Amino acid sequence: MSSLRLLLGLIPSTLKIEQAEKALIDEFEKLQVFTKSDLLAKYTKLHDLVNSSSFVQKRKEIESLKYKNSEEYSREKEFLSLQKAKDILLYFKTISGSMLKRFRDLDGSQKIRDFEEIESFIKSNTFRQRRKMKPITFKDSDEYRKLLEYKSLRKDPEIKAFLKAPSNLTKSQAILKFEELGIFIKSPGFLAKKNMKPITFKDTEEYKKLLEYNRLKNSLEIKEYYRFKSSKEYANFLNIDGSARLARYNELKEYVATPAFKERKNYLLDTKRFEKTEEYKDAQEYEKLKKNEDIIWYFKVKDSDKFDVLKKKELTFIDDFNSDTLDTNKWLTNFYWGDKLLKDHYSVENDLHAYTEKDNFEIRNSLLKIHTKPQRITGKVWSASSGFKTREFSYTSGLINSGKSFRQMYGVFSAKIKLGNPVARNNFWMLADKITPHIDICRTSNNKVWTDFVADPGRFSKSSIGPRYANDFYIYTLEWTQDKLVWKINGQEIFRQTSDVPQVPMYILLAGGLDKPISGMTTMEVDWVKVFQFR
Repeated sequence: MSSLRLLLGLIPSTLKIEQAEKALIDEFEKLQVFTKSDLLAKYTKLHDLVNSSSFVQKRKEIESLKYKNSEEYSREKEFLSLQKAKDILLYFKTISGSMLKRFRDLDGSQKIRDFEEIESFIKSNTFRQRRKMKPITFKDSDEYRKLLEYKSLRKDPEIKAFLKAPSNLTKSQAILKFEELGIFIKSPGFLAKKNMKPITFKDTEEYKKLLEYNRLKNSLEIKEYYRFKSSKEYANFLNIDGSARLARYNELKEYVATPAFKERKNYLLDTKRFEKTEEYKDAQEYEKLKKNEDIIWYFKVKDSDKFDVLKKKELTFIDDFNSDTLDTNKWLTNFYWGDKLLKDHYSVENDLHAYTEKDNFEIRNSLLKIHTKPQRITGKVWSASSGFKTREFSYTSGLINSGKSFRQMYGVFSAKIKLGNPVARNNFWMLADKITPHIDICRTSNNKVWTDFVADPGRFSKSSIGPRYANDFYIYTLEWTQDKLVWKINGQEIFRQTSDVPQVPMYILLAGGLDKPISGMTTMEVDWVKVFQFR
């Protein structure tokens, strides 16, 4: 099938191959550059972050947060419960009212101390006994007892005798006592006492204290004081004031009023809270980068076999002839041994041309042109039987080789060449230090394009394709491995050699020439030469 395609010229066009190869190389280079890019580094970092277990866990935690499951909710609920509690409500009602202030103003005051002192007296046994007293009359007095004593003495015989016959004799104690009592019962004080009204409880100081007690007790101020003091409200106040319960209420009230609590509550109530986190920004940026054309392209091609053809080989030699002159660091313009030993140019016996140093080379528009043209010239010729001798030539041409700068064993040896006149002998070939092995990657002769392999002077093989392949640019390639040689044109196999495969480094040559006369000039044009080594 390949032979039929070659015969019919049905091979891929050189332009399309180069365009495809350039596109592939450009894309591969883009891949290599992109592999080290900040964009990919950022994507990789975000990819690792967003897909990490810690990130996934944190996102899950953030999105699963519920206010009702939070400590903030529990503390606010506790605060609201305390805020509505009857004892707390009553406490704050008490401290905000005026009654507690009035109570505190009276509590411990002299007025209360006086009242409680009177009350203590009123409730004492002494007072209760005093209140039960019978009315006090003259008969209950000392004056009455003295009157009775006086009357008793008056009945005394001694006293009676004295009264009948008073005497200046010394008076007895009884008479003296009688006379004393007589004077007393006639005194105004006694007479006033004898005529006294009965004395009752209402005439006592205790009664006055009772009246004062009742007055104080019934005063609005005292009544309010003791009513409040005995009230449930005051009892609640005493129970709550300074308590741990009130302290907890105040602590929670202060807590729920803090900006931190409000911010946390709003955060927990926000169903879109994850969207406000740095993690969300990272996730969004990651999703955006996932849709980036370069990122999509990178992951599509990075592990594909698309670039295997490039990865499997490494460029070791290239000349695309972009300068105005031939690069003499790469090329000799002579046979290798002619330059090394003879220090002059020479041809071989069948050549109709002599090689020149530079007259037959032209570089223009990134093309190396090797002209073979009619020209009378004297030059050397090599004969295996007679050695070097001088001869007249009717044509001149040019030859370049990399024998001094570059040699390689195995690899891919390739050049884009327009061979020119198929009758001429234009050649892209390879040599080692000896005459053989000799490999013609492509050459023209006898109106054909040939591929040749000479293992030694007695053994050679070759193949040919039509002259059409000499009249335009084609990419000629030799793929050389340890066990085979494969010749290709524009990727299409021409010939294969699996025996006597060379095992020595070889260098490349490009040359024009003739082994048959032609009219006019012929030119071989070379766009580029590339050599790759297998990785």
